[in-house]
Amino acid sequence: MSDFPIVRRVKGRFMELPRDHVNAFIVEMEDSVVIVDTMLALSSASDLREKAESLGKPIEAVLMTHGHPDHYSGLKVFEDVPRLGSQGCLDFARREDEVKASTAKGYLGDDWPDVRAFPDRIIKDGDSFTFGGVEFTFHDLGPGESDSDGVWVFEEGGKEHVFAGDLIADRCHCFFRDGHLEEWNQILDRLDDDFGDSAILYYGHGETPGSKEMIKWQRGYNNAFLEAVTKLKDKSVPVSEKNQQEVIEAMQKYLPGEATLFLLTYELDVTIEELWKKLGLID
Repeated sequence: MSDFPIVRRVKGRFMELPRDHVNAFIVEMEDSVVIVDTMLALSSASDLREKAESLGKPIEAVLMTHGHPDHYSGLKVFEDVPRLGSQGCLDFARREDEVKASTAKGYLGDDWPDVRAFPDRIIKDGDSFTFGGVEFTFHDLGPGESDSDGVWVFEEGGKEHVFAGDLIADRCHCFFRDGHLEEWNQILDRLDDDFGDSAILYYGHGETPGSKEMIKWQRGYNNAFLEAVTKLKDKSVPVSEKNQQEVIEAMQKYLPGEATLFLLTYELDVTIEELWKKLGLID
């Protein structure tokens, strides 16, 4: 029985502490490898490529889950490799690039590519590709943690291996700014329904891989945020610092600590206001 495929996690630099908090993956087959997501910093993406090349096998493709900068900006190091992503992933990544490139440059300096690369092969929901004798299938899930999320899946030994991007995190604070909380929860329900209990999940932040239990944890985190925002008594805008702090404290009760807390607090006032509007709590 073959020992392949082997999934190798690689950690990379993030914007703030903890610095090594972005996950990308090398999937090694008998005769080739593929990469899933590509890091934020150039140095981390270069390390990812070096580790992939050290296996002595060609890199067949890069598979993208979504278009946040900590997943697409490392594509610059893989410009000579087919870069697979959905149209939604590409469009979102380009929008993110317009808004966040200068901020990323401020954080990372020369570790941020001055010219970014993007997916160059557009894929659709249900598309399957065989790399090194292993079939990878893409599921386009639509808006969730980002404006356009997808998962890549391969099966081995009767188990599904699911690359979920940032739809799931392992006990670290999460990013709600893109405003799709209800849709995100619906995606979590779908992941729960679509994959068996033996499924192995790989995600963009935190310790990985994990079991389907992490879907339950993520749903709980999302619902804790929803509850904290809806129970605020003062729903005047602009959202006060006091209200924002109440939400932060509620989330730290669910998840003590400050690991990636800056993701939660990023433009939190706008996130709260837009969620109130979406829920019909304010005009």
